[in-house]
Amino acid sequence: MGEPIGVLHVVDCLNVGGTERQLFELMRRLDRTRYRPLLACFKGGGELAPSLHALGIEPIVFPLRGSLMQPNTAVQVARMAMLIRDRGVRVVHAHDFYSNVIGVAAASVAGARSIASRRDLAHWLGPTQRKALGLACRVADLVVANAGAVAAQTARDFAVPDGKMHVVPNGIDVARFDLSAFRTPDPPLPPGDVAIPRVAMVGSMHRPDKGHGDLLEAAAILKARGVRAQLVLVSDGSLRPRLEARARELGIAGDVFFLGRRDDVASVLVRCDVVAHPSWSEGFPNAVLEAMAAARPVVATRVGGVPEVMRDGEHGLLVEPRRPAELASALQKLLANPLAAHVMGLRGRQFVERELSLDRMCTRMASLYDQLLGERHVHSDEPRTDHRRSAAA
Repeated sequence: MGEPIGVLHVVDCLNVGGTERQLFELMRRLDRTRYRPLLACFKGGGELAPSLHALGIEPIVFPLRGSLMQPNTAVQVARMAMLIRDRGVRVVHAHDFYSNVIGVAAASVAGARSIASRRDLAHWLGPTQRKALGLACRVADLVVANAGAVAAQTARDFAVPDGKMHVVPNGIDVARFDLSAFRTPDPPLPPGDVAIPRVAMVGSMHRPDKGHGDLLEAAAILKARGVRAQLVLVSDGSLRPRLEARARELGIAGDVFFLGRRDDVASVLVRCDVVAHPSWSEGFPNAVLEAMAAARPVVATRVGGVPEVMRDGEHGLLVEPRRPAELASALQKLLANPLAAHVMGLRGRQFVERELSLDRMCTRMASLYDQLLGERHVHSDEPRTDHRRSAAA
């Protein structure tokens, strides 16, 4: 067996988010006899740093200074290109916006192969950022999207050829998820009447497009209809004070609990009856994936990659975005039919186990590395479907 293939992963930061968790699991699981992982980021520290250290991976920091138009950006591209050459890196795998721009450019300078990643619909990018991302996607040897909807938009907006685009859905470690779910929530969930169901939502409160406001409106509609439910919101962000004020304005503050950021999301979800995901725009919804792993029915908006993950009427109910009344009616339907809701949750769990495991995700990615380098290696559980198709299609 030859030397392991050097793969440089590039990510913006090491905070605990969907992209960072998926990257950590990929680095943790890939065969070290086949792949030698290195990690570059633009900010030091972060919640994942100790876990990476335990894997024997020390992040290399390439500090950016504000806008990509700064001269420092070219300096960091040159530094990363030197690292690629010095460490014998053959593949550069970029995982988010800044890493796509910097990582693909550095790989091009150093003569390495590159993979750009698309994990959302880029609705938050300005015109200059979109141009930079489009260039990175066209220069990269492959572009990997985590959902078919993201791949289609990337190909359309950035003129990426079909042969470059591949879909590798996110995965989840259901065994680890179950271990976390078994633990008692810490801190405990807010007390409540056992006859009053809980509706959970997991989503960052930094931007309004996660739909927290719509869910609060829906909760007020349910209350006006005489439907009681306790709403628990997991995560945090700059919009939290405004959302708390809105709950008071709607007269539902006593039924809405802001739990903040939690390390025990699984244990929270399994103690709720329904999970809501009212996002206005979505790539691959990790929150929906976790809800299905918890065997909970989901009410989600029909946006982006959501319909690829959950099927309307089978794993939960899909509604149109930014329609609180429709969201309220879907929640009311599930809360009024707990047996049907329970069956939907079980079907969702079965789907996740079958199609969206972390092992399948890592196998697909390893196959792409080998394909990129013109090598052939038989990976266990190698998928038989075309990489360009979504596993949830």
